[in-house]
This record gives sequence, C-alpha cells and structure tokens, in this order.
Amino acid sequence: MWISAAAILLVGYLCLSRTFSYLGVPQWNAFIGEAGLLMLFLAGPRVGRQSWIWTLPKLPALKRLRTAYALFLIWGIVEVAHGILSGNPLLTSLRDLGFNYYPIYFALGLWTGLNAPDLLPKLIRGFAWFNAIYGVLYLFFLSRAEWSLPGVSDEVAQVPIFPQPIYSLIAILGLLAYGGRSRSNWCLLLVNAFVMLGMQFRTEWLAFLVGAGTFCLLMGYGKRVLAGAAMFAVLVAAMYYTNFTFPGPELRGGDVSIQQLAGRVVAPFQADLTDETAASGLGNSESEESTFVWRTVWWLTIWDSVQESAPARVWGFGYGYPLGDLVPYLRGAFIRTPHNLFFYALGYGGWVGVALAFLFQYEILRLLRLSNRIRRDPFSLPFWTAMTTFAMFFPLGETPYGAIPFYLILGWVCAPAIAAEFCKTVQGRWRLHERTVTETRVLRPQIQT
Repeated sequence: MWISAAAILLVGYLCLSRTFSYLGVPQWNAFIGEAGLLMLFLAGPRVGRQSWIWTLPKLPALKRLRTAYALFLIWGIVEVAHGILSGNPLLTSLRDLGFNYYPIYFALGLWTGLNAPDLLPKLIRGFAWFNAIYGVLYLFFLSRAEWSLPGVSDEVAQVPIFPQPIYSLIAILGLLAYGGRSRSNWCLLLVNAFVMLGMQFRTEWLAFLVGAGTFCLLMGYGKRVLAGAAMFAVLVAAMYYTNFTFPGPELRGGDVSIQQLAGRVVAPFQADLTDETAASGLGNSESEESTFVWRTVWWLTIWDSVQESAPARVWGFGYGYPLGDLVPYLRGAFIRTPHNLFFYALGYGGWVGVALAFLFQYEILRLLRLSNRIRRDPFSLPFWTAMTTFAMFFPLGETPYGAIPFYLILGWVCAPAIAAEFCKTVQGRWRLHERTVTETRVLRPQIQT
C-alpha cells in the first residue's frame, strides 16, 4: 500500500504540482501532503511490530543525517514559538513550519527505495510521457482556460485546474539517465525540451544546465549529453530558421519565439542595454528585467533587515512574519516566500536557520555519494544539484509541490546506502527486493538474506 501511496504522491506532484497540493479540504486547511504525513505516523509501513518511522533512527548509516534533521526540525519549532510570541498569526506560523517537516517524506522514499528500487525509472519515464503530451496541450490550449479550484481562500492566488508544467527538467534528466538510446526516447526528449523552452522559466533552464553538467562530469555519460545537446540545438535552429512563433501561456506573457527566449536570457545580465536589446527584437526585455530586479531588491532588503540587530541575525524574524512587508511594493500582498532557499532560511530563521538547513542538505549529499558508490545511479547526483540550484530561485523547500517530490526522490535513490544495515537490524524478518540486496556490493558480507 505504501509503495503505491509513494508512487501516487510523486507522480501527482510532478504532473499537477500546485493543483495536486490543494487536493483536500481547503476550507479547513487540510491538504493531501499533511494528510499523507499523518497517515505515515499513524498507519505507516512497519518492521515487525514497530513503525518504520521509529526504526529508521536505529540505523547507524543514518546517524549523522538523523542528528542534522533533528536540529533542523527543533529549530523550526523554536521559530514557530518565536513567531507566535512576536504577535504573528498562529496558523501562518504553523504553515511556515512545512519547511522543516516536509523532509519527513524522505523516510517514505527510503522505504519505497528498499522495496521497489526498479519502480523509480518507470515512474520518471511515465511522467516524461505525461509532461510531453500535457505540456504541448498546455502551451497551445489549456493555458487559456480560466477554471480554478473552488474553496481556496481569497488571500491565496487562484489555483488553476490546469497547472503549469514546471518539472520538465526532471523529465529530461530522467530520460538521459534511464531512457537508453531508443528512437522513442530521443523523440520524448525533444518534446520535453520544447515544453521547457515554451514555458520560459529561466530558473528551470539554469537548473537543467547545472544538472546536465553534473551528469556529464561526474557520471561519465558525456556522449549521451552531447547527443542531447545536439538535439536541442537542432530544435532551436529549426525554430529560428522557420521563424516559429506562437502565443505564450497566459501566466507567462508574450509570444514564444527565439527572439523572446533570447530576451529572457539577456535581460538580467544586460539591464543597462534594455533599449538596445528591445530595438534588436530580443523579446520584451524590460518586463523580464523588472521581474529580476524586484526579486533582487527584496532579497537585499531581507539581508539588510536581518543584519540590523543581533537577535535577528541569530534567529531571524520567526515564522509567520510577513517578509513581503519589508519592501513597499509587496506590502499587504500574500507573498510569504522570496523564492530562494537561502533567503527564506535567513529571513525566518536567521543565520542559525541557514546553517542547519545547509547542514541537512550536506548530510543528504553525503548519503547520496555513499549510495552512488554502492549502486551507480546516473540520476541521483545530477537530480540533487539541479534541484538545489532550482531552490535558489523557486519555492522548493517551503511548498508541498516542491518539497514532497524532492524528498521522496532523494530517499528513493539513497536506499542502497542503508540496505545492508537494514537487513542486519531486522535479522531477516523483512524481505527486501532482491536487487536492492544483491547490488549492495560494498556491504555484501553483512547481508542476511
């Protein structure tokens, strides 16, 4: 049951993102992510008579990760108390704690990775098919639909029935890692690349480049990356020579064309050349520049505000604090996240919160490297580097549609690092997937089958 639950949660969040996260009873602030966590504690997978959640801390390989996460979670609870004592709303303060409790889904990912290690590549490929078909339909038709989910608070921006496809980079990295060299795989890569370009998310483009670079440098798949780059170049060249243009999604604005895409790339780095780039036809550079500028100014204001006093430097402003009120153009707006992992942790939790957040990510990276030595997985490290880059410009850790699939996948690919210890701990009372056990080559002498 829990393998199926993990698969549904992962595919649901990847495919429908924010719309899927609002499934539940919005009037009661009860959503599928929180409901899944509650069920995981009350009726989660069991090892003998004990819950999996309480078995995990006993595994020696997870000792450092367990300590780092315990500190991270405790500091989040401290920030909730800090926010409430500072006069911030109770529900808002508890909502911001999601940054600290969504990583619990890492435990469900570990469980699924131990029992169904071969399922993740199949899910990623299935998601790539969905993203290709749905993404094209969204670009040309569905983005014009004005339907939204009922029951969502007026303070929150409308939640569309048809969400934006925002995880094309995961589909492409997954296809590069798991897809092989078949003709259908390259066609699927091409369509997903078109969707990623058409959505015009500069952050996604940057994250994908970082992930692809990691894939090439660390995993030794340079030829496959070069083939993918050549295919991407053919797509761009075809759009350029045919002057291919179509109206972009309503929420993104502007037409989709090579000139528009180039304008989005140029604007943040050549703000002083806005008039020249506009005159040369490189899209609506002024609007792209303004989006970059207002976020940068907000980040700098958060930095300056935290540095003004010693208490703020230590523990920030506390959960529930309206960070948007620090700048006049966001005052009163319902924007709680600066779309940056560092500034989110700094603004709400101070430098202690930043240190604990990055310590937790470092311990996950250490476990990923151990897992990769045991079972060489071409997807794990590129995924982590791409998504942590994504988190610097996207609300990844603080939103359910970002954090839950992120930690589920990380737990899934970290499972080989604990497979042998888990077998030894339960003394053969739980039958693991045969491939998980036999591929744990480094720890094979300790495995009890």
